[in-house]
Amino acid sequence: MFQGTIPGPMRSIVRETAQQWPQGPVYIPCCGNFTIERSLASMGFALHSSDVSIYTTAIGRWLTGQPAGIRLREESHDQLGWLAESMDDGVGTVATLMLGTRFLASVDRDGLWHQRVVRSYRDQWETKHTETIEKLSRTELQLASYQAEDVRSWLQTVPSDAPVCSFPPFYGGGYEKLYEPLNTHFDWDAPEYAPLSDDDVVSVLGAITDRPYWLTASNHDVEELRPHLRGVIKATPRAAPFYVYASKARTRIVAPRQPIEPVTVPRLRQGEQIESPLTLSLLKPGQFNALRSRYLNPHIAPGAANLAVAVKAGGRVIGVFAMSPSSYTPDEVYLLSDFAVAPTSYPRLSKLIVLAATSQEAQLLCQRAFSRRVRAVATTAFSNNPVSMKYRGLLKLTKRSPATDDAWKFQLQYQGPMGGHDLATAFATWTKKWGTPTTNTPETAP
Repeated sequence: MFQGTIPGPMRSIVRETAQQWPQGPVYIPCCGNFTIERSLASMGFALHSSDVSIYTTAIGRWLTGQPAGIRLREESHDQLGWLAESMDDGVGTVATLMLGTRFLASVDRDGLWHQRVVRSYRDQWETKHTETIEKLSRTELQLASYQAEDVRSWLQTVPSDAPVCSFPPFYGGGYEKLYEPLNTHFDWDAPEYAPLSDDDVVSVLGAITDRPYWLTASNHDVEELRPHLRGVIKATPRAAPFYVYASKARTRIVAPRQPIEPVTVPRLRQGEQIESPLTLSLLKPGQFNALRSRYLNPHIAPGAANLAVAVKAGGRVIGVFAMSPSSYTPDEVYLLSDFAVAPTSYPRLSKLIVLAATSQEAQLLCQRAFSRRVRAVATTAFSNNPVSMKYRGLLKLTKRSPATDDAWKFQLQYQGPMGGHDLATAFATWTKKWGTPTTNTPETAP
């Protein structure tokens, strides 16, 4: 319900650590989305929280029976006047801000997608607002107090022997940017504060750790706190690690784990000649994970696939592609992953996987899986070259930018049509243009 969260393993560490703390008040500065409070809610502590954001303050004041004190700005009435009746200074205001985090960023933005988002929320506002209020009303979270105040001054008021638990944002501007659309359209008695400098970070950490019971976490490995490192959490392969520090706690390491299932179908091997017909077979998630772990470049972080398909030639698996529905274009799918088995005698086998992934047969599988018409496919390639030889001649390069992953130089966006050929045509095209085997390949497998 509340926006954002910390991983489940970290919430477990919070509860486990707090079992050693004395009953009484617990103080949570920079409480954000109240994940720590929700983790401790059933343990009998008196929870005192603080933060400086409009989103957190709306929830915190509502949980402590205070008026929200948040109003729609006069200059936003022309565009968003339909929100005004929902602002009741209580749970209605909280629900309005929660829903606002999902669509206000699209207000005044160009593009059909942004226009559809705003129109959808306006047309369904009454229903969505009522449902959000009902969800909020079922919360069992209770706070002893909430204060809209900067962590530096608030920590000075916390008793020196009371436990402090916090996951402060030790990077600049993240939450300010996240809640910028709310601050653009809503007015409130916002506390004055300055972003944390490096010296402030040291000071805040010192104020948290200079007490008998404490727990904090960071996305960075803080050298000064290494003697207190109690856990390293990496929830998924793409997630950034959390470093958990505490006064007293068991040591934990949490690493991503994916289910693996065997794939018993034979695979094309080096020295074997590829044969038609080309066919497609759906893969279970565990089977996709097994093949991806075996053949995908280890520098590419895997993501979750909605549809995974094995490409077979003459009954042997020659590669895999995986699709997800596009979040932005209704008739487009995203080619999440595509790779060929290896080693084989065909250096350009990966092009046949792309041809299979854009075939009429693949188009039908996508339409069944996603319950929508599919006309186009898009994908992202990470490469040290300005073009991807795998997609060259098959998909159109639409954007080239520096890679966000340090392992690569370029991040390349490709797009193309779906269903322009069938599998038989794909195999014939690939055989004619790219199907020449390496010269030292024996004609048949032993």
